[in-house]
Amino acid sequence: MFKAVLADSKIWRNIIESISTLVEEGVFIADPTGIRLRAMDPSRVAMVDMELPKTSFDSYECTEEVPIGVNFDDMKNIMKRTGGNEKLELEKLEKEARLKIRFKGKTSRTFSLPLLDLGKEELSVPRISFLATVKLPASTLMDAIKDAEVVSDFVKITAEDERLRVTASGDRGEVEVEITKDSGELLSIELKESAHALYSLTYLSKMMVASDLSDIAILMFSTDMPLRLDFNLPNGGRIVYYLAPRMEAE
Repeated sequence: MFKAVLADSKIWRNIIESISTLVEEGVFIADPTGIRLRAMDPSRVAMVDMELPKTSFDSYECTEEVPIGVNFDDMKNIMKRTGGNEKLELEKLEKEARLKIRFKGKTSRTFSLPLLDLGKEELSVPRISFLATVKLPASTLMDAIKDAEVVSDFVKITAEDERLRVTASGDRGEVEVEITKDSGELLSIELKESAHALYSLTYLSKMMVASDLSDIAILMFSTDMPLRLDFNLPNGGRIVYYLAPRMEAE
């Protein structure tokens, strides 16, 4: 049996939104320590890794490992029905192949979501020694990504000399965004050496949906290697994305 309660249902709604932008189906693993999910997008270009410890919940009951396979579009449609000031209850009984999603506010509404038997794919996160770790407001990163989208489908991210540069070019023009500590928008930067890589704006834009959950984004990358993008959740836990680079033409 698994049962968890959140006083603010919008937290779970935003978590589901952040996952569903990349993943169609996946398996939450609930155990006595909390809930986690690791899944790849259908093209296997990006991965999402979510952890929510039991301390993030107002109450949490789970005595053994419980797999919860879901279709994220279906769960997202249910979570869209939550209003403000509603409590959320998630419940999976031992012999039921359904997840009960209950909203408690002015009324009590219970949805029953059929669970999927997706097996348990063991995914490992990329083992990378990151050259650059950059911490900045999520809104600043979002603005830079939107600027790049005006002219291209890909963005080059460069960390060097205590600054982060976001550049893009294409048939529609060119753009360069420079973020420095002097501006107050670069909260911290750790460089083992300068680094740069090219990434898909389509995927980065989808990942930035998680900015609804966190004011701060943490970028980690190395030259022509996968990007790691972290969002720490205010109630504990985190959502981490990994994105494969696009190799630049010679």
